[in-house]
Amino acid sequence: MASATAEAPPAAPPAPGLLVGTFAMDPAQVQTGQNNGPGLWVAPAGTPLPADCKTAFATPWSILGYISDDGPTIGQSADSNEIVPWQSMVPIRTVITKRQITLKFTLWQLNEQTLAMYFDVPVPTPTAGLIDMQVRSDQPQQLHALAVDTVDGTNALRIGFTRASLSDAGDMAIKRGEAVPLECTLSALDDAGVIAHVMLGPSV
Repeated sequence: MASATAEAPPAAPPAPGLLVGTFAMDPAQVQTGQNNGPGLWVAPAGTPLPADCKTAFATPWSILGYISDDGPTIGQSADSNEIVPWQSMVPIRTVITKRQITLKFTLWQLNEQTLAMYFDVPVPTPTAGLIDMQVRSDQPQQLHALAVDTVDGTNALRIGFTRASLSDAGDMAIKRGEAVPLECTLSALDDAGVIAHVMLGPSV
């Protein structure tokens, strides 16, 4: 008579933080979008980002000031071409033909730097407190370096473009009792093969 063998109990699901394969379900890796200091920086095009998330932004980086409580938004889009063979209705390859990474935000401070970015003109020099600039049809687009700096506890996320230009601007709605908004969208431009820098690491 064959002896009965007990069935093995079902495997328990992995507990949070338990390593499965290469990565783990780790709540410490869930990060909020809190500003790290000023949070939004601008510099002349070609300015490198700090070497890591601990190094402070320094000249020629400057603060862009208050932005709306929506915060900054990183966007991505791509155009692609599907290669479909004669023998099938299903693509065998999808080739990206264009890629765009953008940074969108709404500036709330009005000064020579923010107005120049919104209207895509060179930053003017105020005279006796007066900002006077011409928006011309024959001027080239302005180039910038931009960076978003966020922190959650001791973890920081920095995303920056070393070359970017204005690609869209929203309406300047002038309403009683509300901040005048300067909605700007800047697109990353190729910089020797690099589109954007993304850094995630300790902030202290």
